[in-house]
Amino acid sequence: MNKKVIIPAIVLGLVVTSAVAWKTGIASAHFGGSGENKDKMAEELAAKLNVSTDQVSTAMNQIRTEHQAERKAEVSTKLDLAVTDGVITAEQKQKILDKMAENQANRGEVRGQKGKNREAMEQWYKDNGIDFEKIHDYIGFGQGRGRNAQ
Repeated sequence: MNKKVIIPAIVLGLVVTSAVAWKTGIASAHFGGSGENKDKMAEELAAKLNVSTDQVSTAMNQIRTEHQAERKAEVSTKLDLAVTDGVITAEQKQKILDKMAENQANRGEVRGQKGKNREAMEQWYKDNGIDFEKIHDYIGFGQGRGRNAQ
């Protein structure tokens, strides 16, 4: 085969594999989750692939953005079911989506405080008239949890 086809295919495969490893926690367990460690991982991967760090960082950011959009759509669908079931109102659904977006934007600031995050979220739900346990059945805490989790 032609080198112009093989090399990009290998690079793409390794970037996708790295992104999957990152998402599943394999890479983040090794490199941690901070921006500095992500940069280090991107640099090391770029060196191994003989591509620019910018290319790796861009690919990783695109994959992360795609996964976030998928998760938001999944949560929105599950919240629609909670609205249909009478667990929350449409207004509360929007508040939850807004809060999740806020939490995502602030994610780097609160690492390592999982217990505190859960307590804060439970209080936020209570303050907004949402039964934490019932809504938890729909969306859970973390990926792969909640009602109809695949």
